[in-house]
Amino acid sequence: MTRNDRLWALTLALIAVHQTEEVLVSMEDWHQRVGTTAMPWLDRHLDGNWLASRAPGRRVTAQVGQCLALAALWRLTRRSDRATRFATTALCAGWSAAFAMHLTASWRTRTIMPGTSTSVLPGWLGAAWVLREIWHPRKPLASPGTAVPPCSP
Repeated sequence: MTRNDRLWALTLALIAVHQTEEVLVSMEDWHQRVGTTAMPWLDRHLDGNWLASRAPGRRVTAQVGQCLALAALWRLTRRSDRATRFATTALCAGWSAAFAMHLTASWRTRTIMPGTSTSVLPGWLGAAWVLREIWHPRKPLASPGTAVPPCSP
């Protein structure tokens, strides 16, 4: 696995955990219960949004569309360190904004919006770790069968 593929795998794992929660729990049902998020732009966004739909099939279809778009972006960028760094950073930043929205909506409504638990863990913590891996990679470990040089005094 190349370094770029590893960065993509970490980024996509972060996204997949969060999106799985949104497939399993209907945001539209939650929105009906709370009435309003106290953020008119978010209320408008949730109305008719397939990701927030009451119908599991619509939520899965929306997620499949996201997966296809992410796979296409991976294929386009994976051979370029710069493009990989830019794309994975943008995705981590965008999903971090979504994590903030989930936490804010939960706080404003005094409820737990679907997607809130995975906004915390892995959520922001995972995004911070992935961004660290993107911009400050660890030194590679020795490959099996190769000698590790001794520590100098």
